[in-house]
Amino acid sequence: MRFSNRHKPAVAGRARQGGFLTSRQAIVLLALIFLAPTFVALVMHNVSVKPDVTTNSGTLVHPARPLELPTDIVHGDKPLAEYLQGKWTLVYLGGADCDDACKSSLYKMRQARTAQNEHMKRVQRLFVYEGGPLPEAATAYLASEQPQLDKVQLAPAQFAKLAERFVIDDTKVRDAGRVYIVDPFGNLMMYYSPNADPGGLLKDLKKLLKYSRIG
Repeated sequence: MRFSNRHKPAVAGRARQGGFLTSRQAIVLLALIFLAPTFVALVMHNVSVKPDVTTNSGTLVHPARPLELPTDIVHGDKPLAEYLQGKWTLVYLGGADCDDACKSSLYKMRQARTAQNEHMKRVQRLFVYEGGPLPEAATAYLASEQPQLDKVQLAPAQFAKLAERFVIDDTKVRDAGRVYIVDPFGNLMMYYSPNADPGGLLKDLKKLLKYSRIG
C-alpha cells in the first residue's frame, strides 16, 4: 500500500510549531529581552511619581548645606566647625535673654535627645546667642533646666556671620525661633518652625539615628 508524499510538508510544519522556535521568533524574543530593561528605565525616568505624604515632620534643607564657618567662631578651645563634626547637633540661635520661645525650643531639643535612650550620646545640643553676658534670669534657667546644653556667646558681628549660614527665607534667623538639625559632617539638613509638632523632632531624630551609621 502506497502513501502519498503530498502531506509531508504540512506534518513537518506542525512539528516545528510544537518544537523549537523558528529563527525569526528567536530573534524577536531576544530583542524583547534586551530592550525591556531600557524601556522600563525610560518610563521611570520620564514619569514622576510623587508620594502624597512625607515621612519626616521637619522641613528638609535640599540639598544639605555645608556650614563653612569662620575660624574665629569657637566653642571652648576649638572652632565651632570642628565641634559640629562627629555628632548630630540640635541648634537654636537667639538672644541672650532667652525668652519664652527660646525656652520652649530648648525644652523640645532636650526632650528629643533624652528620648533617644542608648543613642542619646550621639546627639548634642547647642544654643548660640547674640550679645551677653547672659542675664541673671537666663543663667538661672539654663543652669537648672538645661545643665548639659552647650552654649556659644557671639558678638553681633559674629552672630550675623553665623546667621547667614542658617538663612532659609527672608525671616531673620534670630526672630525665626527655629530648631535646626546639623548632621555629623557639619551640614545643615533640616529645621523646625516654633509651632511644629514637638513629637515630630523626636521621631525624625530617632529615624536618623536608626538608619544612619554616622555620628
